[in-house]
Amino acid sequence: LSTDKTVKVLNILEKNIQDGSKLSTLLNHNNDTEDEERLWRDLIMERVTKSADACLTAINIMTSPNMPKAVYIEDVIERVIQYTKFHLQNTLYPQYDPVYRVDPHGGGVLSSKAKRAKCSTHKQRVIVMLYNKVCDIVSSLSELLEIQLLTDTTILQVSSMGITPFFVENVSE
Repeated sequence: LSTDKTVKVLNILEKNIQDGSKLSTLLNHNNDTEDEERLWRDLIMERVTKSADACLTAINIMTSPNMPKAVYIEDVIERVIQYTKFHLQNTLYPQYDPVYRVDPHGGGVLSSKAKRAKCSTHKQRVIVMLYNKVCDIVSSLSELLEIQLLTDTTILQVSSMGITPFFVENVSE
């Protein structure tokens, strides 16, 4: 592809990333029936997964060998980082470590040990798939850091994203 077409593809991918970058997958509509909530969750997870695929595609393009400098679009990189940080903090960490869950009913404060004791280890297939995609995105971001010089704010965002998992239980990668 020419550089212009590659840049256009990356800009389209950015719009797809933006679509799922602020969607919370932890729904709790008290008024909805169980079927309605499941349908909403499926719809949101479909959009979140589509955005994860767009992130992976954009990062794979940028980390390909012999890419021109025009391909390293700062807005796309920042959008990928924004997506990744949001879903790590709001989707994956709460699923894997109950300490990161927010009680929607504002119930009593439990200690972190009590929360972990009540946690089930069963994960939805789509959450595990999202976890694997986010791991791939983080790995590709580390490759991108070696290829392209990024702004200080971008480096700070990436480094904070890389440090947090050390404090989350059940997140091995």
